[in-house]
Amino acid sequence: MSKSLRILAVIHHPWDPRLGASRVYVELASEWERAGHHVEKFCLTDAFPRPTRSRPMSILRQVLFARRAADFVRRNGARFDIIDALIGTLPVPKERLRFHGLIVGRSVGLPQLYEEFVSSSQKRWPDQPRGKLVGRIFYRLVKWMLQRNADRALRHCDLFNVANEDEKGWLEQRCPGKPVIVLPYGLNDEERAAFGNAARPGAERLRRKEICFLGMWSVRKGSRDWPDIVRRILKSEPSARFAFFGTMTDEQSVLRDLQLTASESIRCLPEYQPQELPQLIANCAVGLFPSYI
Repeated sequence: MSKSLRILAVIHHPWDPRLGASRVYVELASEWERAGHHVEKFCLTDAFPRPTRSRPMSILRQVLFARRAADFVRRNGARFDIIDALIGTLPVPKERLRFHGLIVGRSVGLPQLYEEFVSSSQKRWPDQPRGKLVGRIFYRLVKWMLQRNADRALRHCDLFNVANEDEKGWLEQRCPGKPVIVLPYGLNDEERAAFGNAARPGAERLRRKEICFLGMWSVRKGSRDWPDIVRRILKSEPSARFAFFGTMTDEQSVLRDLQLTASESIRCLPEYQPQELPQLIANCAVGLFPSYI
């Protein structure tokens, strides 16, 4: 076996496999450990152990996380060979971190591309809720600080790990000379077997005609596009069904955006545990994900 590495994962989200970015790290850590490496993590709840229900405070903590992560690395960096940090969480030069190993900047969606989408979406859908003036100023400031951290972090990584060729091309243009590795997401053997065993026969799924969406209900993931998608599908296939899982919002909000009333043809589940997913989509014939990122 090759040398066992000591890896620190750094992410400014809770270590919760129900969350997309966190799920990537949770599963990576499991695979690294299975390969014989030692893995530790520093996440949002490590930096801020006391929970908060305040949305502004939750967002502000993501900005403040970078300083606490840097302090943690200064105190503990000598114990690790590699730091695998979500881009934006370590916007500090290695010499100031007093770290002599390798820093990998990982993307689970480049912050810079998210910002490009936000700017374009405000022009495309100007009727989006804007909130009160004080709130707009606060969120604009926090967004600027997060973006600054993301831009600075790009300068201080040794290499990047991304999930697709689009992000690779973007980084190669803006960070010439730094290696960029593309590693698409996947399923481990146990998960793949669980989905395969749960899936109903193809003919049965096709008869049911259920179309499935997985993800948070948001403009970025197509909430403004779904009404037209549903309308067009039902026009050509009136018996089609739709399932929306992991929306993080209630069914009434989804139905209101879809301009539909509750019916047996619509299923909506705000949250689920990862191990429940194979059974949830066992009857689905088609997956649809109209994402802008």
